[in-house]
Amino acid sequence: MIDSSKVQSHSRKRGLLAVVIVALSATAAVNAQEKPGSQVSPKPSQRQFVVLLKRGPNWIPGKSVSEQPLSKHGRYLQELMDKGALQLAGPFLDDSGGLILLNAADESEARQIVAHDPGVIEGILEADIRAIGIAFDATTGKSPFK
Repeated sequence: MIDSSKVQSHSRKRGLLAVVIVALSATAAVNAQEKPGSQVSPKPSQRQFVVLLKRGPNWIPGKSVSEQPLSKHGRYLQELMDKGALQLAGPFLDDSGGLILLNAADESEARQIVAHDPGVIEGILEADIRAIGIAFDATTGKSPFK
């Protein structure tokens, strides 16, 4: 007999992986269109971190992400983008949370950035931070298969 909870868990993991792949592909496409000198591409000394956001304890039930009090969170992300620390961010279309791709020197810096996010501070969002190694990069042509 098939365990439906295992099937759902596997399906969620595959869906999350697909979201990360799409996000990284979108980042590469955006980077490829940027003007020279743009801060979108990380500096050689920086690493990339995927931040998976989910609903926190103060998420208002029955309200979509656009109805949550996240304007401070949005302004904070804009500041990060202006500084070159944020490559991309956006909500999941099922209102379950969102994804941020950060540039940071190390995990400690990435954790500090997330700890200062008003959405996290106010408990509307919770974050899971993961370092990611870029194996494929359309901007630079980097590939382990070249």
